[in-house]
Amino acid sequence: MAAQGQRKLRETVDFPLDVPVTVSLRYSEGKVVSGAYGERVMYSLADNRVMFVDQSVAQQISGLGINVRESFTITRKGSGQKGGPVTWEIARVPGEQENGTLVIPKVGPSESASGPGAERKPARRATASESLVDEANSLVDAYAKVLERTLNTYQGRIKPEEARALLVTAYIQRSKLSSVA
Repeated sequence: MAAQGQRKLRETVDFPLDVPVTVSLRYSEGKVVSGAYGERVMYSLADNRVMFVDQSVAQQISGLGINVRESFTITRKGSGQKGGPVTWEIARVPGEQENGTLVIPKVGPSESASGPGAERKPARRATASESLVDEANSLVDAYAKVLERTLNTYQGRIKPEEARALLVTAYIQRSKLSSVA
């Protein structure tokens, strides 16, 4: 047992170069702390570890709207040159989360946007809500295609709720497999 006034140190997360590290937050906000590396943000994690990140990384986490107990990855990426700049990539982990939410992987650009003569708009970073809407719309489009096929090919012998259940099952399985790969 630790002496009174002493706290047991928690394990600190390391971020090896070019290796995604999966974490989930215990609290939605980090705490700004000062140390040997200047001001950094300390996050308590759901698995009782802590992580320290630069303020720019904390802003990325906040900008994505990461929820408490939602799994996400942090990757410290090197430039490929010795002593070159390091960048940080934050990404949600697709699939069912500990907090009961479902993270849907981003689907590529729609066919209509990539057809001949399609005008390319400059890339713009989508907000968390726009991204969620895009992902939900992609799922609705997929369901419509599955439903149309069941009606045309099987003349109503497969009910819409059965088609929906099959689509959801396939989606969840794909999410689980993509997180393993």
